Amino acid sequence: MELGYVVRVSVTGHTEAVDVMMDVPQETLCGLLETDVTERMRVPVMPDAFAGEDFVLCYFIDARGGDKALPANALGTCFYHTGCPICGDLLLAACAQDSDSAAVRGFSKAQADALLEWLRTQFPAYIQS
Repeated sequence: MELGYVVRVSVTGHTEAVDVMMDVPQETLCGLLETDVTERMRVPVMPDAFAGEDFVLCYFIDARGGDKALPANALGTCFYHTGCPICGDLLLAACAQDSDSAAVRGFSKAQADALLEWLRTQFPAYIQS
C-alpha cells in the first residue's frame, strides 16, 4: 500500500500535509473533514510545479458545512469565484481529468511540499506562515 498526502487548509489558514493512502477513498476524505458527505470542486489554476501532470487539482469540503454553520474558509471562497462562502476546512488532492471519474489520488512528498509553497506564495492573505 503506497502512502501519499493530501493538503489540508483550515478556516484559520493553517496548512499541513496529511498522510493518506495514495488511492484516497471517499471514507478517508469524510473522516478528515468530520462529515458524511464531501463535495469536490476543481481549483481554477494549477501551480507551475504541476505542469505536465496527468491530474487536475481539486479541493474537497464538507458538503453540509453551511448547514452546520461552519466558519468560512477564505481560500476556498477565493477558489470558488462566486462570492458565496465555502465553509469549513478543505482538502486538496489530485483528481483524474475525466470529470466522470471519482478517483482521488494523494500527492508525493515533493508534490505536497510544492503545493504548500505555492499556497504560501500565491495566497499570502489567506495562508498563515
